[in-house]
Amino acid sequence: MDAETVKYFLTQGPFAILFVWLLIYVMRTNKEREGRLHDLLDKFSEKYDVVIDELREIKNRMGGGQ
Repeated sequence: MDAETVKYFLTQGPFAILFVWLLIYVMRTNKEREGRLHDLLDKFSEKYDVVIDELREIKNRMGGGQ
């Protein structure tokens, strides 16, 4: 390798390594966040089903159900 090529890699190498590390870090963090959000949405959907069932029961008691 000539001096210019070595100089180029020495100047760009740290930034490339930092970029790859940052990309992997962000992807891992997003994966963890998506997992937590999925769990939270599952809990909300369970509560939603309970609320809908209760509303249907109230509607039936009031004579609104057909």
